[in-house]
Amino acid sequence: MNRFVKFAVLSIVLVFLLAACGEGPTSTLEKLKKELDRYPEFSVILADMKDEGLFFKEYYHLYHIVYLENNPDNPERPKVFQKVSPWYRVDEVLYYKYRPCLGMTILSKKKDGTISDVPEPPGYQFVGDTRFGRWVTDPSGHRIWEWFAGYLILSTLAETTGEIVEEAIKSRHRIRYEDWSTYTVYSKRGRPYYGPRDPQGRPTYGTRGSYTQTKYGDSFFKRQQARMAARKSSFEQKVTSRYGRTRSSAFSRSSFRGK
Repeated sequence: MNRFVKFAVLSIVLVFLLAACGEGPTSTLEKLKKELDRYPEFSVILADMKDEGLFFKEYYHLYHIVYLENNPDNPERPKVFQKVSPWYRVDEVLYYKYRPCLGMTILSKKKDGTISDVPEPPGYQFVGDTRFGRWVTDPSGHRIWEWFAGYLILSTLAETTGEIVEEAIKSRHRIRYEDWSTYTVYSKRGRPYYGPRDPQGRPTYGTRGSYTQTKYGDSFFKRQQARMAARKSSFEQKVTSRYGRTRSSAFSRSSFRGK
């Protein structure tokens, strides 16, 4: 067996070993599902994602998890908690399945106990629920969702202001009834919903969404831009180096012929 064949066999074995050690396509979400199943309701939001490695890539997810607990003092007003997960190593299949869904809920347990892995806008599963807020009519005649004061945590998930101050609450993007109604139709059909689109055709949520690019601009998108710039710089250096060597070789050959 020559060296090339040995190297090929070793490479194949290594790939299988790495695949066996990594997360399966659904094992990460299945693990989270089991961990969170004790809560009556939860929402797992894809807060960040990254890939690392040159020859053998590794893929990672970071989640923002919101979960409810029963409130013995007031059953109609459950307690809401949130936490950020550690980085989870995920399979390539899972990574690319949810690559368009940055900032969206990718796993949830609804009020009726139903568990869904269909991507949806963050926080939308709690909209329309009279435990958390109510529909009101704004000065322009639109019906919008107004969160109760005790659930401002939920309001920061889907609305375009993260800082909770009175002026921001008055001016921020609000969830309109017609958008939420469209979401419920998509949800019943098992289809992802990326929110209303702007005049340029961009969705509100998801990796290409206008809201997402504003909220996650300091993490995911800046990291992506830095990587693209690094790759471009590396490519230009290689071209310059190769072009310089070519010119030098050509000059040396011409000089030799001239002698």
